[in-house]
Amino acid sequence: MSPPAALGWALCCAALTACDATSGAERDDTTPTPVVPAGHPCPELALAPEASRRWDDGEVAPLALRLPTPPGIAVRVTQGNDGLFSHRGPERYAWDFGVELGTPVHAAAGGVVVWVEDGMSAFGPEPEHRDDANFVVVDHGGGLFSAYVHLAAGSARVLPGDVVAAGEILAETGLSGQMTGPHLHFHIENVWSESVPARFATPEGCTLLPAQDAFVTAWEAPLAAQTALSFAPPDAFSENGVSALEGLPARLFERDEHAAVLGRTTDESASEVWFLVLPPAGGTALFAQRFAVHAGRFTGRLDLRALAPGQYGVALVAGEGGPVSVPRSVRAAILN
Repeated sequence: MSPPAALGWALCCAALTACDATSGAERDDTTPTPVVPAGHPCPELALAPEASRRWDDGEVAPLALRLPTPPGIAVRVTQGNDGLFSHRGPERYAWDFGVELGTPVHAAAGGVVVWVEDGMSAFGPEPEHRDDANFVVVDHGGGLFSAYVHLAAGSARVLPGDVVAAGEILAETGLSGQMTGPHLHFHIENVWSESVPARFATPEGCTLLPAQDAFVTAWEAPLAAQTALSFAPPDAFSENGVSALEGLPARLFERDEHAAVLGRTTDESASEVWFLVLPPAGGTALFAQRFAVHAGRFTGRLDLRALAPGQYGVALVAGEGGPVSVPRSVRAAILN
């Protein structure tokens, strides 16, 4: 049905214990280059782009997927893109698969797990259950992520930071979140958890799924293994006065590794940029780190050692001193 709600408006006070960061360095990228496997049905869509993009509404994700359902079993698409019931707005490019409770959920492509919600048990058709869903999000690189929603509580077999292969079992379907009956909600999303169109591998090639009420069968395509993590796109926080962003992880942070971040401000009068860490649902910032701005540019290294490992929201925002607020934040996991 519908995925978890976006993190929403997050009011943040920058008058927290803050670190001033003024030095930067190049990232040491030792991630192995993925290889297109022999027999891939559409090699031009085999690998996610190297550079992360925002992937706005209507842009088709250039990544071939397998269905997230068990192979060899025909399942009904109970709601497709632009569905009549709930697939509208940020969720318009999603699919609902009519499967029984306890059905294994398979990774649609190789990647790294960046978010797991596994403890929810409330469900029902009412809007108040929208944020009660269990789900898993996998990063495929290039700013593209797959989301698997309405999972059974306690069924997750993965944790943030785990590397998964296409077809690997992530969890099982269950009753959680806003739903009228058992099903698996699936979509590909950008850094803001907005769905984008995607293609699925078949023996004949790679195509969009059929419309609602069609029956589809997962095919175990020879998809590429991918372990590269996405970075926040250069314009991810443009509405917060930050542009030309480089070096900021998109969803997964290593607490003990100081990522080098640099960028510009869209307002030349801005004197500082704040990196804010918030509760997952938004609210008052739990942590703030200041980057000084010189001639419209900022650079520095994140220092997250004061935070406990866990799941948060993160944002960058330019300011001129005093309290700041952000319209929305990216849900992220901090490891170690």
